[in-house]
Amino acid sequence: MKKIDWYIFKKYITTFIFIMGLLVAITIVIDISEKIDSLLGANIPLNAIVFEYYLGFIPFISSLLAPFFILVAVIFFTSQLADRSEIIAILNSGTSFYRMLLPYFYGALFFAFLLYIGNHYIIPEANKKRVKFEGTYIYKVSPSAAYNFHRMVAPGEVIYMESYKPYDATAYKFSMEKFKDGAMIKKIRCDKIEWQKNTKKWRLNNYYIRTLRGEQFALEKGDIIDLALPFKPENFNFNSSTKETMTTTELVEYINTMKKAGLSNLEFYEVERYRRTSIPFSIFIMTLIGVSLASQKVRGGLGWHLVLGIGLSAMYEIIMKFSITFATNSSLPAILGVWIPNFIFGGIAFYLLKKAPK
Repeated sequence: MKKIDWYIFKKYITTFIFIMGLLVAITIVIDISEKIDSLLGANIPLNAIVFEYYLGFIPFISSLLAPFFILVAVIFFTSQLADRSEIIAILNSGTSFYRMLLPYFYGALFFAFLLYIGNHYIIPEANKKRVKFEGTYIYKVSPSAAYNFHRMVAPGEVIYMESYKPYDATAYKFSMEKFKDGAMIKKIRCDKIEWQKNTKKWRLNNYYIRTLRGEQFALEKGDIIDLALPFKPENFNFNSSTKETMTTTELVEYINTMKKAGLSNLEFYEVERYRRTSIPFSIFIMTLIGVSLASQKVRGGLGWHLVLGIGLSAMYEIIMKFSITFATNSSLPAILGVWIPNFIFGGIAFYLLKKAPK
């Protein structure tokens, strides 16, 4: 990279960090003002607020608003370059406008990579404590029990629970039937079933197990037995925030398990899965829009450029909300619903690039 490349690249990185730090700080202040009654009323320890809630809230909100931060940051420093006639000097030196975009591309690649890794693996882990904190102290959400619960947990394996309590992973009047070629080959029944965290198995109380051996069923019964069964407590957690706490590997596994179980209405999980990739890609689009808008010196300078940038960011979020709503409530595929804003703004980016001064 040439000196001018390093200059623009460092401007990109430092300006983004400054803008993100400033706006995240403002967001935290607004969040505290909204939740101050809940935070004070519950007598929550300060270290729990800082390390359990806000340590998860900061990466969550940073990821959510990353396209906005990028657009504002690129407009901010590019407009300064244009105002000081530095862009004119770069172009007059024989460097083409497209060549000048190279350090912008490197900066976008750097942040897109960090956001991609964060969205898929790091932020979901941070969200676990945040979501748990919100459920316990802010919104006070307790998982509700399910009654007369049926589900296929694997091909040919069906379970029934008269009642299930998510908060302690306990079910009553449990039965499980396994079929092969249309015939039942095994049936498990018990009065109570409990999840054992240490062994990752289910404990059956007062159980009966009938297994087909040859042409006869063999009966086994007893008071307590621990079994590894093809489902886990998280398979029965329907809280909409759960998807935010799963890494992409866990999310894909969950979606596949639910599909095998015959469960529909998985659009919210599908949207979350594809959103984690589409948002990092939008970093490139917002960078291109920002440099195309702000590279020309105009009357109004930075202020006018920022107004346009904030307006476009707001439009991006509105279109994203609409497309996600259609994806979760209609026949629009989840992957298309998530990527529609990128397609639209990709077109806007190329139009602005074409109109940018060369």
